[in-house]
Amino acid sequence: MNNIGIVKDTLDQTVYLRLREMIINGEFPPDQLIIQNQLTETLGVSRTPLRKAMAELEMEGLLYRTSKGWYAKKFTLEDMISAFELRAVLEGLACRLLAPVIEDDKIVYMRAIFQSAYQKRQEHDKDAYYLADKKFHNLIASETKDFHLSRSLESCKVIQTSLTKGLYRSPDETYPEHMAIIDAIGKRDGDLAEELMRNHIRATIAVLKSGDSSIYF
Repeated sequence: MNNIGIVKDTLDQTVYLRLREMIINGEFPPDQLIIQNQLTETLGVSRTPLRKAMAELEMEGLLYRTSKGWYAKKFTLEDMISAFELRAVLEGLACRLLAPVIEDDKIVYMRAIFQSAYQKRQEHDKDAYYLADKKFHNLIASETKDFHLSRSLESCKVIQTSLTKGLYRSPDETYPEHMAIIDAIGKRDGDLAEELMRNHIRATIAVLKSGDSSIYF
């Protein structure tokens, strides 16, 4: 690939990532037409990379299009539950694929981030555990080295982030679950890791369906 092609691919990716971030951060009111002329000025790009990014985000379910143009989608509780259902299957699969091949230092790292975050929570750092949770689940997805699986998981997480930036279950409940998943991966037991991860995520589905979910930061 020549230098022009590399620069174009880099620009397309930059526009895509920036636009996705803007959607996640709620910069586009749901169901309100996105004015592309204003957006090209804000991002400092032409319409070509912008439209390419918007089409990709439409395929991921973050935008939808009518004859008038693109709109940010408004996500419902049913969307959230559906995303968690899909995550349970996909992240369970990721754990099973990961367990036999993950490097030992990555397992040590996963344990460390939760142990540190849980301790910080005891010291009233409310954000530490949420950030560790995000880092852990992203690591599970990325370390499988499976592009399609990682991309599918990323789409699910984006939906959740667009709705809330908190946790639906207390770290006191999820910390031992996380550590059990890591232990199973460390023992190279892919079947057990898959089962534990599915149960871990589906427990949140039960909370969502109950309508009695608090947000833990």
